Amino acid sequence: MRTRLISWSQAPEDLRPSLRALAEELGTSHQLLSFYLRGLSKWQQQEYHRKAQEIRDKGLGMTYADEQQMIAYERAALNCMLNRALDGFLEKLTAEAKVEGWTRKRIQLVERAACKGHPAAQKLLASLKR
Repeated sequence: MRTRLISWSQAPEDLRPSLRALAEELGTSHQLLSFYLRGLSKWQQQEYHRKAQEIRDKGLGMTYADEQQMIAYERAALNCMLNRALDGFLEKLTAEAKVEGWTRKRIQLVERAACKGHPAAQKLLASLKR
């Protein structure tokens, strides 16, 4: 179910079915999929760490390719963690902006995150430019 949610969330919003339609397709409830979707990034991070640890456990039998794969998994796990932190920061920034307004500094922070390819920042920036 989680792997299907990952592919669903990576698809462009206008091309993917609704979460309710996906739940019906998978034979589960919208509520359960929403629950999994909220914790998806953390689960994915843990999976990357687990896969890296499996490779690390080989010890001296690890090849160069294994080492590179382990490093890639660790980087992916770090990326998941940083994206979650940035999501929280953007939520806090948006809440502050609703009260105090969008300052130049706040917009610059969103622009920097959007330039780095963060999807939530890109979406927020697009809504600010309208």
